[in-house]
Order: sequence, then C-alpha cells, then structure tokens
Amino acid sequence: MRIDDLFKQFTDIKFQADKLLKSDAADYAAVSRFAKQSEEIRHSLIKMQLNDELLSLVHDIHEIDPDYLPKCSFGVKFLGLITFGVSKRRHILKKRKDYFLFHLRNTRDQYIYLNLLLKEI
Repeated sequence: MRIDDLFKQFTDIKFQADKLLKSDAADYAAVSRFAKQSEEIRHSLIKMQLNDELLSLVHDIHEIDPDYLPKCSFGVKFLGLITFGVSKRRHILKKRKDYFLFHLRNTRDQYIYLNLLLKEI
C-alpha cells in the first residue's frame, strides 16, 4: 500500500467512525465493517515498517469485537428474571453500546494522530 492510499484510508475510517458515533453505534454490520477495515489498515501499517514510534502506536490500536457480549452480574440476572428479561436486555444493549462508542472514539483518535505523524515525516 502506498502512502497516498494510506491517507485515503485514514480519511475513510475517520468518516465511518464519525458516522457510527452519530448513529450511536447500533448497527452491527457497520461496526463489523469498521472493525475489519481498521484491522486491514493496522496490518498494512505493520507491513510498511515505518519507524519504532509509529509501530508502537499501531500496536496500541485495539481490535474491536463486533460480537462483544457483556457479562451480567447476579443482580442484573435476578432483576431480569423478575422483569421477564426486559431489564437484562436493556443492560446488555447499554453495555454493548458503551463498549462500541468507547472503542470507536479511541480508534478514530488514534488514526487521526497517526495521520498527523505521517504527514510530518
């Protein structure tokens, strides 16, 4: 992959992250595509072997698990039993949403920083 292609990929992934953050990261397919594209960019950056500082930043980018399922405590399970599963479902959806939003923001910010560093080089 050339540097010009890499800058286009950075712009694209930033756009996708912003779009997902505005839609509250509820679309499973969109999060899966974002995670896949992020991994592809990460692997291509590792193959380029730019310098140690950039490689350490690339290794700090966490993989997003689109199949993330949070663990429920006993209290949440008990409350879910009383409410016929409604509160447990809400708890799981909220935790998944929080997980996706955190990792989307973090990944987007890391790619923006990498983009700035590459432009300086």
